[in-house]
Amino acid sequence: MKNIVWLALISLLSGFVFAEEVPLDLKQSSLKFTGHAFLHDFHGAANEFGGSAQVDSLKPELVTGAKINIHAAKMTTFETARDHNMFQWLHVDANPEISFELTRVLSMDGKAATATKDQPAKFIVTGTFTLNKVAKPLQTEAMGWREGKWLVVTGTTSVDTTAHGLPIVQQFFMTVSKDVDIEFHLVFDLPPHLQVAAKP
Repeated sequence: MKNIVWLALISLLSGFVFAEEVPLDLKQSSLKFTGHAFLHDFHGAANEFGGSAQVDSLKPELVTGAKINIHAAKMTTFETARDHNMFQWLHVDANPEISFELTRVLSMDGKAATATKDQPAKFIVTGTFTLNKVAKPLQTEAMGWREGKWLVVTGTTSVDTTAHGLPIVQQFFMTVSKDVDIEFHLVFDLPPHLQVAAKP
């Protein structure tokens, strides 16, 4: 009877991933965005954000989940007047946070366990992006690798701001596109037992 119980318990536990949370390293990470207008594009960045990822304790090259939080009022387009307009458009007092929660990772190409910066593994990542307090599904491609104590995830995506309830910006004869492109470079700090040895 005891053997049956143990077998049932092992069978049950084998379906679970034992995740370990690893923090985002803010100094090495970056979030940049590009807006498109009639006459020219403009660029910006998030100056204050945080988050963490969950990795498989047995296979630390595999990310099983993540959460990134962006402080909307700390974003910049590197121009004071334009930043003021952006904050009004985003209603940062009422909507202080923009976030992304990763819920699924699907391998596309490469071996995650041996991936490097020169030969990264490629994934399709799926999650929920929340802007203006409106949550929408978001799917994009990403690349990842481990580098010593770091787990690195990079990629680009695009967000339709009207899908999140934000109006299209029109000033004089200039119209700003509803689509904003986002470039992410996220570096997570792995604990010693999940790190890989640096290559000579």
